[in-house]
Amino acid sequence: MSRLIGAQYTVGSSPKTTTFNSSGTFTSASGSSAAKYLVIAGGAGGGNANGGGGGAGGFRTSTDDSFPINASTEYPITVGAGGAAGAPVGSRGTSGANSVFSSITSDGGGGGGGSATPNTGNQNGAAGGSGGGAAGNLATGRTGGAGNTPPVSPSQGNAGGNEATDPSGPSYACGGGGGASAVGANGVGDGNSGDGGAGSPSTLSGSDVTYGGGGGGGRANGGNAGSGGAGGGGAGTTNPGNATAGTANTGGGGGGGHASHVGNAGAGGSGKVIIEENAGGAATAGGVWSIKQV
Repeated sequence: MSRLIGAQYTVGSSPKTTTFNSSGTFTSASGSSAAKYLVIAGGAGGGNANGGGGGAGGFRTSTDDSFPINASTEYPITVGAGGAAGAPVGSRGTSGANSVFSSITSDGGGGGGGSATPNTGNQNGAAGGSGGGAAGNLATGRTGGAGNTPPVSPSQGNAGGNEATDPSGPSYACGGGGGASAVGANGVGDGNSGDGGAGSPSTLSGSDVTYGGGGGGGRANGGNAGSGGAGGGGAGTTNPGNATAGTANTGGGGGGGHASHVGNAGAGGSGKVIIEENAGGAATAGGVWSIKQV
């Protein structure tokens, strides 16, 4: 009779990674039961006319295979678009759009404040995954938008920076947009506008990439504009010049514009979704069968 020589053993399958730079459908493998994910929302546009930097899109991730999924199942994927730059003159930037995988929603960044006159409420940064920075002009206590809105745990982002307050007269220094790992910086006195908050790194793509940087605040009448936060945040601009848009598929916020001209603020960068699963599960392999009669 034949007999088995050697023990049976189990071979684990290699992880399968699927990346979405635009909306689509994720179909899980036949043996999948859990996944890692990275869900980045769209960054917001910067504000126009001494505008605040746009907030980064929300950053949500799980890296320990604890998120349950069903085998051989289709999941709609939404990748949020970046928000438009503020227009017309004095307008707040448009907030970014949400990104969604299964029950996980990352919220779009909040638009950077625009320096409208009279005050219409658009001067404050909007709340979002990360908040937009405040516009700067009249030193009236304009504030950056709240981050992690709506709240999730762990936090998906941070607040935008406030405008500078200068008791001796108007200050044109704006706040930077919030980033995934840091708040946007405040404007300083009658000097420089705030930098965008830094983003957070992820290795789920196979490389170490930083996502979710906030946009830098714009600046007019002296001083420097804010730099974009690491992770795709766009730099603000001084007069003359154009702000930098947030980098596509990083969720970076757009830079704030200068003075009273349309078209010089930066748009937000689009989001991204990455899913890693143990495709097909584990397989059992046998030993060697002998045909020798025993």
